[in-house]
Amino acid sequence: MVGSGLLWLASVSCILMLVLAEQQVPIDPTTVKDKCDRPCRPEEECRSVDGVWDCFCKQDLNSSDVHSLQPQLDCGPTEIKVSLDKCRLEALGFGEQVIAYLQDLNCSSTTKPEERNWVSIVSPVQAGACGNTLERNQTHAIYKNMFSLVDDFIIRDTILNINFQCAYPLDMKVSLEMALQPIVSSLNISVGGEGEFTVRMALFQDQNYTSPYEGDAAVLSVESMLYVGAILERGDTSRFNLLLKNCYATPTKDRTDPVKYFIIRNSCPNLKDSTIHVEENGMSSESRFSVQMFMFAGNYDLVFLHCEVHLCDFLSEECQPSCSRSRLRSDGVAIDPAHVLDLGPITRKGAQSLGVLSGAPSVSGFLLTWPVLLLPVLLTWLF
Repeated sequence: MVGSGLLWLASVSCILMLVLAEQQVPIDPTTVKDKCDRPCRPEEECRSVDGVWDCFCKQDLNSSDVHSLQPQLDCGPTEIKVSLDKCRLEALGFGEQVIAYLQDLNCSSTTKPEERNWVSIVSPVQAGACGNTLERNQTHAIYKNMFSLVDDFIIRDTILNINFQCAYPLDMKVSLEMALQPIVSSLNISVGGEGEFTVRMALFQDQNYTSPYEGDAAVLSVESMLYVGAILERGDTSRFNLLLKNCYATPTKDRTDPVKYFIIRNSCPNLKDSTIHVEENGMSSESRFSVQMFMFAGNYDLVFLHCEVHLCDFLSEECQPSCSRSRLRSDGVAIDPAHVLDLGPITRKGAQSLGVLSGAPSVSGFLLTWPVLLLPVLLTWLF
């Protein structure tokens, strides 16, 4: 009898559990939130779809105001990303298959797993890329584009267009990235155990180092200042500073040309040339110096610049140069050609009209230009 009673109680319990399971029991909101790994945005709700708990767009989210979209803009150092809330788009009547693109139709929308309810497009920070237009004022480079949306893959009606822009404060790196054809030199350097580094050097027209020379050659008047900037673009700048060890000019593109005029020697400026000013060297990931335009005396009409760079580990080295006249007189120069960047040609304004742009010796060219050349110039052994 006891066994039969226990069996009867167990059967009743199973029936009661089945009945309760079929009833719709209200779900505790706090329990629902715990089922989602991340907090949901106001446009989302935490619920289960196909057995998966996540933040999904609210089913009762209604909107007819296009301005409620509020595009999210991320102006990064190398790319621009513009995103729209997919929940808001659905509330405006857009379907599941939302297609977005920029002025260049090849740059279309991307949806990443970590951005489930966003429609995003990424464009490089570059003029012309994805239809970007570039405007520039005295302080900023401004990239502009248009984000367009269509519903599904068939375009019949006017699409939703959203203009956006990213403004970047002008500095040496941004100026080089926005220039179409800067006069620039790049060098990859491997540091044992510390990875690969990239150094770029360019010629600039202004003391802010924000207007790089562009084209095949830099053309300057003899009274102009030439600004040279170098930057450590790729590598561990939290540990290494960029140091210009030796910078010199030659009348030919040959960096080993015996005719050299040193601007920086053993990390220090040539004190015999009062036009040389080193703004920064060995103090950060950038190095900058300026010098007044010159031409070589003799049968030459072009100038080429060469700089030997060193990645200085400021945790173990003294990176900021200590310059004195006694050191400049006593120290010799040993240049590692594997760490040299080359820039040029640089020519005097008006030289082309005189027919002396080849860089090769020319007696007639020398006779014509000699009276008007500025000459703190000269042969390497004078310094």
